[in-house]
Amino acid sequence: MKKKVLKIIFVAVILLFLVIQLYPVVWLFMASLKSSAELGSQPFALPKALVFSNYAEIFKDGKILRYMWNSVKVTAGSIILIVALSSTTGYALAKFQFAVNKKIYAFFTFGIMIPVQITLIPLFCFYSKVGILNTTASLILPQVGFALPLSIMLFVSFYSFLPNEIIEAGIVDGCSPYRIFFSIVLPLAKNTVITISSMYTILIWNDFIFANTFISDNNAKTIAVGLKDYIGAFGNVDWGRTYAAIAVSIIPPILVYFCLNKYVTAGMTMGATKG
Repeated sequence: MKKKVLKIIFVAVILLFLVIQLYPVVWLFMASLKSSAELGSQPFALPKALVFSNYAEIFKDGKILRYMWNSVKVTAGSIILIVALSSTTGYALAKFQFAVNKKIYAFFTFGIMIPVQITLIPLFCFYSKVGILNTTASLILPQVGFALPLSIMLFVSFYSFLPNEIIEAGIVDGCSPYRIFFSIVLPLAKNTVITISSMYTILIWNDFIFANTFISDNNAKTIAVGLKDYIGAFGNVDWGRTYAAIAVSIIPPILVYFCLNKYVTAGMTMGATKG
């Protein structure tokens, strides 16, 4: 009887957390399909009629598509560099015996403790001097820098449990070090690659701090910063259109999560160490 009660309480708590997590998203999509008048009078009720004109209006001027394209460029460029640099660095630290391996690894892991905020002014001054403010590079570089420590740790964790016999077999078969890495080792690290890629895709897509600091040109804004344009962009704040813009902006991260969730789960558990 006691176990049954505990089970019911456990399920109730899980359902409560699920509702807390999902309700804001569901409400956002419902609100995006209401008129501003209905939102003002009945914000929490179901829509009386679906107002798709909110979405038509935000796509009319093309700004949101430009902001999303800028976010795609920043996210894709960052992920490619993060995976390329962390996978190779982690492999070198885990499988090649250098006298300074531990010091290099400690140097990278130390980066996890550095708050993003304290780097904003120095980076802004540096970017201003070299002339890369309001460019994609000004967003990609800090994203890669702050993502490398954790990414390298995940790859080192995987490579440490990868049997050396697999690499030795490749050497015996006459494979070059590059072929061993790209044809044998990296495919085994698929779950780790997907875990890092999906995690940082969501984080970089939603980044506001770097984009708000280094980007002031409307043509270079990402979606996280560009959403500010929809608050009051139509005279009095049209919340229906504003919520529609927000709803569109969160669709890519949601798709990434649902498409790659099983790989992320595997990468965080046995897949992160055994491929």
